[in-house]
Amino acid sequence: MSINPQHITLLRQLIEESADHRVETSNDFIFLSGEIRGRLNENLSASTLKRLWGYVDGYASVRPSTLNILARFTGFPDWETFVSDYCEVDGVQSSHRVTGETVYTADLREGDCLEVEWNPNRRCIFRHLGNCDFEVTESRNAKLKAGMKFSCDRFTLHQPLFIHVYNPNGETDLFVMGNKGGLTKVTKL
Repeated sequence: MSINPQHITLLRQLIEESADHRVETSNDFIFLSGEIRGRLNENLSASTLKRLWGYVDGYASVRPSTLNILARFTGFPDWETFVSDYCEVDGVQSSHRVTGETVYTADLREGDCLEVEWNPNRRCIFRHLGNCDFEVTESRNAKLKAGMKFSCDRFTLHQPLFIHVYNPNGETDLFVMGNKGGLTKVTKL
C-alpha cells in the first residue's frame, strides 16, 4: 500500500488534537496507545505508533488495518474516507444543487436542542433561542465553546455549516464548520 506522507502528517495532527495531547516522547506513545484502547477498544502498540510518527524506522510498513483504526480515532469511519474527505479535493465545483436532510430554524421552537457533528471527531449541542439565534450548550473538540451565541437559518447533513458568531461587542464573525465533508450528524434532541 502506497502511503502519501502528507496524509500521514494530517492524520498525526488530528490524532494529537483528538487526544488533546502532543506526541513527542516514548511515554506519549504509551499514553496514546491507552487512549485508542479506551476509546475504540482496539489495540495498537506504542511501537506501531512510534513507526507512524517517525520516532523509529518502519514508517512505510504501516498496515491498512492500523490506518483504519487511527482514522476511526479521529472520527472518520476508515482510512479511505479520511483521505477522500479530509486530505484530497478531486476538483472544485463552482456550483451544485444542495441535497441532504435539512433542519430549518423556522421549524424549531424556542428551547429545542440540536446535536451536530462533523469530522474530525467534532460535536456540539445547540439550544434554539428564538428567531435564528442559538447558544452552544456543549462542545467537544470544536472551536465553538459552551455559552457562545450565533445565528443560523438551516443545518444540512453532508454540507458545511455557515454561522454568524456574535462577538462581545455585538458584531458577528462568519464561521464555517465541516468545511471538508460537511456535517455528519444533525439530530433534534
